[in-house]
Amino acid sequence: MKKRSKALIIGFIALWVLVFGVMWIKSIGKKGQPGKGLDSIKQMVGNIGKKQEAKKSGPEGVAQEQKEQEAVPVRCYKVTPMDFKDDLPSMGTVKGALEIPLKFEVNGMIDSINFREGDVINEGEIIASLNKKDAQLKIDYAKSKLESAKTQALAAKKKYEIHKHLYDIGGIIKAKLEEVELEAKSASEQAKSAEVELKSAEAEFKKTDLYAFREGVLGAREAEAGEFVTPNNKIATIYDVKEVFVELGIVEKDIDKITLGQNVVVTVDAHSGAAFNGKIDYIYPVIEGKSRTLTAKVRLPNPDAQLLPGMFARAMITVAEFSNAIVIPSLSLNKGDEGYTVSVVSEQNKAHIKPVKVEYVTTDYSVIGEGLSEGELVVTETPQELKEEMPVQVIEVQENTPAQ
Repeated sequence: MKKRSKALIIGFIALWVLVFGVMWIKSIGKKGQPGKGLDSIKQMVGNIGKKQEAKKSGPEGVAQEQKEQEAVPVRCYKVTPMDFKDDLPSMGTVKGALEIPLKFEVNGMIDSINFREGDVINEGEIIASLNKKDAQLKIDYAKSKLESAKTQALAAKKKYEIHKHLYDIGGIIKAKLEEVELEAKSASEQAKSAEVELKSAEAEFKKTDLYAFREGVLGAREAEAGEFVTPNNKIATIYDVKEVFVELGIVEKDIDKITLGQNVVVTVDAHSGAAFNGKIDYIYPVIEGKSRTLTAKVRLPNPDAQLLPGMFARAMITVAEFSNAIVIPSLSLNKGDEGYTVSVVSEQNKAHIKPVKVEYVTTDYSVIGEGLSEGELVVTETPQELKEEMPVQVIEVQENTPAQ
């Protein structure tokens, strides 16, 4: 009984499905599209079959096959020989080739300062003077003392001559003559000492004037008239500007790029459009503690005194320079265990992987020593990793001006 009821239910469901399918096909035919319903059913059945076949063959295999058959769009760079220069920007301050502090050699009150900051000073000119009253008194005293010593020396000499005559005629004993002779020598030595004292006073008087011992430009004044100064007090600084230095700060990551003798182009805001050419003359052996920079000094000729100490300077250091070199964008390089490679597009629009020898690398461009020839198309941008003989489609070619 149960088996019979189950069979009746299955038969009823099958009949209901058949009737529903016939009615659906007829409704499509009434809309003026006869046969479309049947065709649609056949197409659905066909798609289901294809999906089943795809499942059997594997979806990854089918996708990979379609992907390999399609051309990959790429952007390329046309290899052209060109002159290449890598410049490292830096900033610094102009310094005089010689920066000499000016100080008096004696104590005293400043009487006058004859120059202002920035004035050109010639060798031998008096920059500043101290009050000379005390120095002059020392000279006058020394002169008076010298005159007195000379008089005493002359008197002692006359006395010796008289006693010498008396000794010769037997009027005095030898001991008395020797005593007078010693007095004469003492007076003569005192006269010489007074003469030295006068020279010392005169030399001290000259030290009350501060002379320029070479041509230069006066820097900032650090004292004014009326101030009492000692040899420890700096009055100003004189700068030799016939030749100047620019002290540049090099950050740690760029230190290995800097060497002695590299060409440097310097510009300053005071002379817009003017460029001053020099070379790195000295590299400090230590790194500054706070700024973490290395100081490099650039020597610049300055015959017209256009560059003044204290000016802010911008510099471009020529780190590397190549003539008629093969240069490509750095992003086209692929680094592997065996070195660098690039992808090149062949005449058949297929990718070709070539090993190259890189001579110099920057963030933007790289210099190639071996492996590429003029006119080759190097892939710079691609949506996927290229393999050997993979078809590609060039959508853009970048070119640069060739070297002259």
